[in-house]
Amino acid sequence: MASTEAGGSQLFVRQSTGLVREASALDATIYNAVFSAPVGATLAWGVFFALSAFPGADLVWATIISFVLNIPVLIMMALLASSMPRTGGDYVWVSRILSPPLATISNFGAALSAMIGATFWARYFPVFALGPVLVVLGVIFGNDSLTSWGTSFQKDQLWIFIGGFAMIALMTVIHIAGVRTTFRWQNVFWIIASVGTFLAFVVLLIGSNADFVKNFTALNTKFGGGDAAAVIAGAKAQGAAPNVGNVDATLPTVFAIMVFMMWNWWSVYLAGELRSAANRGRQLSIMFGALIWDVVFIVIGVLLLFKVTGYDFMVAVNTVTDAASGAIAGGAYAIPSGPWYHFMASLVFNIPVVTILIVGSFLFWSLPAMVGNTFMPIRTVFAWAFDRLLPEKFTEVNTRTHSPVPAILLVMGLVTLMLAWSILSTDFATWLALGVLAGVVCVVIVGVAAFVFPDRRPDLYRASPANVSWGGIPVLKIVAPLSILVMLFLTYLTIRYPALALYGDAKNVWWIPAFMGGIVVIGLVVYYGARMIRRSQGVDLDLVYRELPPE
Repeated sequence: MASTEAGGSQLFVRQSTGLVREASALDATIYNAVFSAPVGATLAWGVFFALSAFPGADLVWATIISFVLNIPVLIMMALLASSMPRTGGDYVWVSRILSPPLATISNFGAALSAMIGATFWARYFPVFALGPVLVVLGVIFGNDSLTSWGTSFQKDQLWIFIGGFAMIALMTVIHIAGVRTTFRWQNVFWIIASVGTFLAFVVLLIGSNADFVKNFTALNTKFGGGDAAAVIAGAKAQGAAPNVGNVDATLPTVFAIMVFMMWNWWSVYLAGELRSAANRGRQLSIMFGALIWDVVFIVIGVLLLFKVTGYDFMVAVNTVTDAASGAIAGGAYAIPSGPWYHFMASLVFNIPVVTILIVGSFLFWSLPAMVGNTFMPIRTVFAWAFDRLLPEKFTEVNTRTHSPVPAILLVMGLVTLMLAWSILSTDFATWLALGVLAGVVCVVIVGVAAFVFPDRRPDLYRASPANVSWGGIPVLKIVAPLSILVMLFLTYLTIRYPALALYGDAKNVWWIPAFMGGIVVIGLVVYYGARMIRRSQGVDLDLVYRELPPE
């Protein structure tokens, strides 16, 4: 049964959203951490990409630089989220401070980025989790069937879709069950996945390079490869070392890390269902708690792996020399599984039960990472419908679970279509990088709104938690320009280093303004199209944005 009564409000669909503040600060912190940079998944397949694309990349310093870049953005987002803790996040702030059309543009940019991310994590499950886990278990235990099944989940389009759709279907059921159930699943899966990753840390901490080389060589030669030295020689990686002073390696590596790590403010979209969301300190602790967690453990994870394998070895095994055959390091790496973090860690001692625990736990990263990527666009649909931009059907909330079922089904249906397209398209990796630029559009517009907030809405600002100054200057007027500069810097990096988002071809630079311009056009079409339709129905949308929506 759904609640759809109009209540009596002449502006909004009804006088209450029907959503309930059931999420805790811990829920929100984990939500941010796994949305932004799920440590195990980021280490497994994310950050080490830079070693092959940008020789000399210093992953540790790039991660620390990314931490600094995030600081003004998180402060800005925390102040705004505590000032207007409503479902919709930036859509509510920008529409009430700047203008509704700019709000639809910024919010659509964030929602598009999230749905691209949701598609990635759905696809991640069969291609980067289930498939590799099965292959590794097959390799370690000499089971050809497991190896064959794992290969199918990584390469066969039908099996990739089946694995990805299974994750989407599970996520749909969980969302419909309500916020409390959603975060219970998120937290349990995150704990299991984290325990496996920390076990890998322990193994790397007490293990040695000699232990790793012995077990790696035994396994690699079994498949016709060489020892660790042969792998390094095959990739011409002898003497490779991190060099933070190498700007052309460090700067693009910062972008590669920010692809994951620039989203620790994502809990703003949870503000309408977060307990004590108007508490500025709580918002700051949630966001910075997630950021610090990600940075500390990514740095620890990188250092521990380099301690055991060596920087030059990781450069070598991440250098693909033959895209057709998948041969790595000149053919000297012959194991039929990519050199992902958990697999490398499991080779240190090569103990079956430890291998199962480390590798098997990796299956649990995809679902927590999908929570934020699907939760946000669902609330976007709900918030737009609540302000009458979309059909009122999408504001229906189940009275038992307090979940917006029609909005959930719409968004998960769109993600399913995007999954199918991603499997058939060869451009999805580029779209994933461009998804970051969709987030850039959002943050830049929010930055403008934050900067003018004290002047355009002085009554609302003075009574809000955002009313805090440093040296007599409103904090928002300091962190907002800095946040915009960070976003412009990231955009510059995609232009300066085509390997990040343009298939390595500078001629494709027009993709960036075209993509961002497309977001602007779609946002404007949504708003002005809805405004025209509602005006024909006798509804003045402009009146809606003169006050905050109800809770």
